[in-house]
Amino acid sequence: MAEYYRDITSYDDRRPKRRSVVGTVIDIIMVGVTVCVAALFVATLLVPVLGPEVTGWLSTVGLIAPFVYAAQLLLTLYWVVRWRVAMMIPMAVLTLFALFHISLFYKVALRRSYGEQEYERTAVKVMTYNLRSFIGDDGERYLDSIVANIKKFNPDILCIQECGFNDMADSLLEPLNTLPHTVSRAQLSPMIYSRYPILRAGRVDTMKNFVWADLAMRDDTVRVFSVHLHTTAISSDDSRYIERREFLDDVNGDEKLRSIVSRLASNNRNRAVQADTLAAMIASSPYPVIVCGDFNDTPASYTYRTVSDNMKDAFREAGRGYSYTYRGFFDLLRIDYVLCSEEFEPLSYGVVDSMRYSDHYPVFVRLRYNGR
Repeated sequence: MAEYYRDITSYDDRRPKRRSVVGTVIDIIMVGVTVCVAALFVATLLVPVLGPEVTGWLSTVGLIAPFVYAAQLLLTLYWVVRWRVAMMIPMAVLTLFALFHISLFYKVALRRSYGEQEYERTAVKVMTYNLRSFIGDDGERYLDSIVANIKKFNPDILCIQECGFNDMADSLLEPLNTLPHTVSRAQLSPMIYSRYPILRAGRVDTMKNFVWADLAMRDDTVRVFSVHLHTTAISSDDSRYIERREFLDDVNGDEKLRSIVSRLASNNRNRAVQADTLAAMIASSPYPVIVCGDFNDTPASYTYRTVSDNMKDAFREAGRGYSYTYRGFFDLLRIDYVLCSEEFEPLSYGVVDSMRYSDHYPVFVRLRYNGR
């Protein structure tokens, strides 16, 4: 009889245990969250390919792409720990795709580091900066401070955007006397200052202007673009409204958020037109190309994908860690770029976060020109 009871007890121990009600509810909630995050992640992959005309308001998903990538990884780890194969496998596959795109936002330093002597001997120093008309957060002009900081980096090529009106552009000519060659004096147009002689130049008007110049560089010719693509139409007040989550307490919060998303989507379409124009000009250039400027769009966008096609992104080639160039929106947005064609090798990349005059930070890179 005792043996009989031992067998029954052993049988009970072998029966599968029921999942707790709390665990079941948590899993159901996490399944819903996972599906939403996976859908957003797929959107970050499709939006740059399909373009804003097709994706509509979803084209704004690039703004939160870093959050989506992080959530994708965390949820994959969650399902691995929970060992729910039905969720774990598809999430692991999506995470594998994410690894091929993570360098758009975060770069692990695996490349060699060049010494200053080699930098100075071989590099072309390039800086791009959206000046916001030299106006600081306090409304004061900081021309002298900005010029002094630019001179510390001693760039060979300086591309600036939002220089302001002609008198502001003229005010840079004398203090930047190490860069005697200048392109574009049109109002509010991007500009190019160069240590190298300018052979020819032009300007394109597509809602916001961009300019180009052919530079005589070391017995060769290089074409440089200074670009300021169409605005997002998101003001600093809009940015603070989102950052401080004021919409949670605002009775008109839904309406304001819809307005922000609508403006973003509309201007994404405007930039797509500009990106197509710029990409065609890059492709038709008879010379190696450097593209600098404020794209007003993230790396998870149609604009970036179109313009950077067959180009090297200095951050992805030589950057380290997480990079952002816009002061605002949780310090998440990299919207200022230096791109170059295959003839160049990016040696270093840096965001000058000590220059806090504009709502953008300058980007400073060193490029080695290997010739054609």
